[in-house]
Amino acid sequence: MAVQRFYIYRNGTSDACAVTGTRVDPQLPGDGASGDWRFWMQISRIQEEHGQYGFDMKTAAADIAVRGYSLFTGSQTLLADRVQTRATPASQEGTSND
Repeated sequence: MAVQRFYIYRNGTSDACAVTGTRVDPQLPGDGASGDWRFWMQISRIQEEHGQYGFDMKTAAADIAVRGYSLFTGSQTLLADRVQTRATPASQEGTSND
């Protein structure tokens, strides 16, 4: 079975979210101030099987097939502050190869 990727966008700092099947130029609804969509995260179908982000994958897939996106209210798990990764391991910071 091929891995299917989905892309979650968040509307500003609200709990309004959308899931799409494409990251490039998604057609998300925009009506004035509420059209401030920004990429939030990428997931696979397997990651959403437990419903931890706030939407049902079957319903989302049907909506995406018709409209290109599915709107939902993000869960606390989805909207929580995310851990930022570092490009350089902390143990290598400040070292030089000069």
